[in-house]
Amino acid sequence: MLASLPRIDYASLNGESRRLLWAMGALSLALLPHLDTIPLWVPLVAASIAIWRIAIELHAWRLPPRWLRLLIAFGALAGVATSYRTLNGLESGTALLAVMAGAKLLETRGARDYTVLIFIGYVLLFAALLYRQELFRVPYIVVTAWILTATLLRIHQTSRTVGTRSALRNTGVMVLQALPVAVLLFLLFPRLPGQFWALPARESATTGLSDEMTPGDIAELTISGAPAFRVKFDGELPPPRDRYWRGPVMHDFDGRRWRVNRMRFMPGPEIIAAGTAYSYRITMEPTQRPWLLALDIPTEWPERTVVRSSDLQLFTRQPISTLQSFDLRSHTQFKTATELSKTARAIDTALPDAANPRARAFALELRASVDTDAAFVQAILRKFTREQFFYTLQPPSLGDHPVDEFMFETRRGFCEHFASAFTALVRAAGIPARIVTGYHGGEYNELGEYLLIRQSDAHAWSEVWLEGQGWVRVDPTAAVAPQRIERDLSSAMGANEPVPGRFARQIPFLSRARLAWDAVNNFWNDRIVQYNELKQKSLLEWLGIDDPDWRDLGVAFAATLLTFFAVMSAYLAWKFRPRHRDPAQRAYDTLCRKLAKRALQRHPYEGPDDYLSRVALARPDLANVLDELRKLYVALRYAPTPTHAQLQRFRQAVRQLRS
Repeated sequence: MLASLPRIDYASLNGESRRLLWAMGALSLALLPHLDTIPLWVPLVAASIAIWRIAIELHAWRLPPRWLRLLIAFGALAGVATSYRTLNGLESGTALLAVMAGAKLLETRGARDYTVLIFIGYVLLFAALLYRQELFRVPYIVVTAWILTATLLRIHQTSRTVGTRSALRNTGVMVLQALPVAVLLFLLFPRLPGQFWALPARESATTGLSDEMTPGDIAELTISGAPAFRVKFDGELPPPRDRYWRGPVMHDFDGRRWRVNRMRFMPGPEIIAAGTAYSYRITMEPTQRPWLLALDIPTEWPERTVVRSSDLQLFTRQPISTLQSFDLRSHTQFKTATELSKTARAIDTALPDAANPRARAFALELRASVDTDAAFVQAILRKFTREQFFYTLQPPSLGDHPVDEFMFETRRGFCEHFASAFTALVRAAGIPARIVTGYHGGEYNELGEYLLIRQSDAHAWSEVWLEGQGWVRVDPTAAVAPQRIERDLSSAMGANEPVPGRFARQIPFLSRARLAWDAVNNFWNDRIVQYNELKQKSLLEWLGIDDPDWRDLGVAFAATLLTFFAVMSAYLAWKFRPRHRDPAQRAYDTLCRKLAKRALQRHPYEGPDDYLSRVALARPDLANVLDELRKLYVALRYAPTPTHAQLQRFRQAVRQLRS
């Protein structure tokens, strides 16, 4: 079919063909943001139908019969239902809309059909914003909406004289005129809690922590420099060594893999907060997970939407599928006021019988050589410090007994290797221990005054139960690479390690540009994407509307809207006011009105010469007067140098002519 398409000369196309190409182009731009979220067959089918429709237009073929169009439509419906197992939801609805827009091309015959296609394009653009609201996507969305509107103008134009530039210019002016109304609606239209479109959250793979961990998982995650969350503190920032961000806590161990335990919501020991308290606002990137990262340990949280488990991890009541912010309070230390239950002790000392026998034997021997559990913990840390252990993002692969191989053979690993080996050794000695995964550190952005934590800051550490102290944080990484805890990941790794952002940090300009862009994104997310009911209330209070209710919002909205339309009406009335007419034109208009009263109206297509000549033939008694008036007016309007005397004579003759 492609070979049968002749070369398209846009200048030679008729109005119908131009409207078709404009509609297809605008619709393609609206579909483009969805190419990474819909099955490949959907854009392929839409593109094939578009090529078929172009061939129909260029070769003047007949449109396909109704039965064939219905067959294509039902086939597309079945294809979407098969791909998604449902027709409900954002992704399946978008795919169905895209393929149905392609099918609609096979019955486009006029402006009404093209208008339907353009409105489908608007809906596709709106769906793209439901997926993601990143700032870098906004210019594309705005330009595409502009082109869609210009296409709508081209579709309904009555003359071919409106060119592409003129259509885009006129549409741009209309968009700018509508911008104040859009801002008004955004700021004052009542905000309701939750997602107003009430669609299920999009499920997709995202980079982030998991509810299980094997050696190498966090090292792979660390390669990503994508933002994980941002934190803005009310006061001073905690020092780098205290910037532990608590995430999933691992209890179950099968000899290789650590997993969270389903008992984590059972009652746990009572916790008493200690150390420095910090209040802050954390903004989480979408993770599709229900856990909320917090400075270790969280002590206050929004109880309506967040709960804390017995192992001190925060959970949201719904998965975080969109950018969300939470106000939290944490303390850098805590004490356990009650004893560990038998069930919890059994869970946090469990080890598989056949796994890692050398590590188990080493732990038992080492425990027998010291007096207390705390001394045993310090002995393991001294082993990491004094012997040849290496901190690396590129550790070797481990086999069936990963703790044995790491401790006695490879001795090369990342934070999860050290945390896993340390926790397994402590358990082998009969001491309760668990692994905490999360993040450590963060980069301070002076422009936005917030701490940026990236995926490359992912970290794992251990917690050990010591009698008389309760749960105590122990970070084996600090024994091997203290720079990782005191400073950042880059300072702890060798020059050949693939640390994200290292090159940009070495060049001040790139580092500042990187942080500036993130600050702009953070402003966009905080002030626009997350403009909610509370922020609207704060804005209205700043405007002097205290404790606003629906009536206050309605009055403020209506008053502002009326003011806007009054200003716009005054502007349009001034812009399209009748233009000033010269004295000769006003006298000629008076003459035309007098003749119209004698049933001698001027036709719209008649100039003064033809009109007055026709009237002179119809009224011979006025022929001489009309002939003089005709000559005077033609001279006044078209002669190189009309005189004031001619104008006075013309006006006098018009006055003397009786109605």
